[in-house]
Amino acid sequence: MSYNPFEVPENLDVKAGEVSATIILADRGKRFTGAFVDGILAGGVALGAQFATGMLSKLSAGIPVSTTDQLLQSLIGVGAFLLMHGYLLVKHGQTVGKWLVGTRIVDAKTRELLPFTRVYIIRYLWLTPLALIVTFAPPGLAALMSGIGGFINLLDSLLIFGSQKCCLHDYLAGSIVVNAGKSSQP
Repeated sequence: MSYNPFEVPENLDVKAGEVSATIILADRGKRFTGAFVDGILAGGVALGAQFATGMLSKLSAGIPVSTTDQLLQSLIGVGAFLLMHGYLLVKHGQTVGKWLVGTRIVDAKTRELLPFTRVYIIRYLWLTPLALIVTFAPPGLAALMSGIGGFINLLDSLLIFGSQKCCLHDYLAGSIVVNAGKSSQP
């Protein structure tokens, strides 16, 4: 078998300060369940924000939504994400969903928690530039770019079925999701 420097081993030695002698990559079921919980939370926040700002009634009535409305919704989403997950991400490498299923995000090389900017910006906001460009693009180009964004999201999710159990955002951030020990619970 040849050496692949980009391959993440199944069992990983833990660095100083970690919970146990060995950490194991989280299985796909736990990752899906954690992401599903986080998605339900995000959907609830988005719906609440749309209701509170009047955007829901505009959408229901078929009234075009302004760029300002879209940017406001994005800012509310970023703020809500940080309120829900910020502390857990910084202190434990977890979102609410990851906390509930007992997994966490660590650096693929050092096995330590990622710096907040890397875990948040690269793992969670990596498609934001494309979304912002779509907002200001002419309708035909916006539709094409939205389709490309959807394809990238699909690819991101499907990569979990590789042998390393990593999504595209894991590769971009240099992270892995592992089973968390008892002390990672808040």
